[in-house]
Amino acid sequence: MCHSSRDYNETMRCQREFWKIIYVISGHGEKIINDRKYPMSAGSLFVIHPEDKTTFNIESESIDIYNILFMPGLIRNEIKELKSDFDFFAIFDHDFQKVSYEYREMLYVLDSSKETEQLIKKIEKEYRQEAPNYRNMIKLYLQALLINISRLSSNKVVKGKKKNVVRYIEHIIEEHFPEEFDLSKLTEQVGLTKSHMCRLFKEINGKTIMTRLLERRLVEAEKMLKSSKLNISEICFRCGFNNLSYFYRAFTVKYGVNPGTFKKSFALY
Repeated sequence: MCHSSRDYNETMRCQREFWKIIYVISGHGEKIINDRKYPMSAGSLFVIHPEDKTTFNIESESIDIYNILFMPGLIRNEIKELKSDFDFFAIFDHDFQKVSYEYREMLYVLDSSKETEQLIKKIEKEYRQEAPNYRNMIKLYLQALLINISRLSSNKVVKGKKKNVVRYIEHIIEEHFPEEFDLSKLTEQVGLTKSHMCRLFKEINGKTIMTRLLERRLVEAEKMLKSSKLNISEICFRCGFNNLSYFYRAFTVKYGVNPGTFKKSFALY
């Protein structure tokens, strides 16, 4: 696609029913996603969610871009088998809009590589030539492109500032607090030693990773005790605690009352 500076303005907004990957070939300006502006030039790459509202602010005479549009269902089964350090592929299976803008920017607003452009050109070639089995080739190249983007995302996070690492850890806590939490696995994902990672998190947040995890689990337990019909043991384990006695102690310290009494007080209303 080629767009001139007259084709778009900041008041326009486009929304779609499919995922969209935008790769900028030439030109410069800003890509506006949900009222946030991102610099755009040759090599810029954006992954756009179906619910995102977007437009361009084109500062050059025109921009040349590739648009790759696809429904998640096209490669849903294949995506389930793909893994990434920063949950890149998991985003196609849940509500993307709940993810913070800071985290989205780390994973979906990128500077691409030559390999990225080569994969996009291969997709275009298959699309235009329609050779035998071209649809299957497009699916394969799309998977390769998404893997490439996930790697670019991972590199961006690892090379980012300290606060990006902390934001990522916060994201992991938010997404996975009900599950067993493995600090060793987290260090592999972040690319830091365990001591460095823990020290960095406490430096920025003023508390340890495990303290933050406990706080998140207790907040969820409080919500469930107020509104859920589940018994206390079920709530305990659903919130990530694997020991009922510990749950009672931690909840009582935090809220000044044990979970049983807390739950009964809301059952009266």
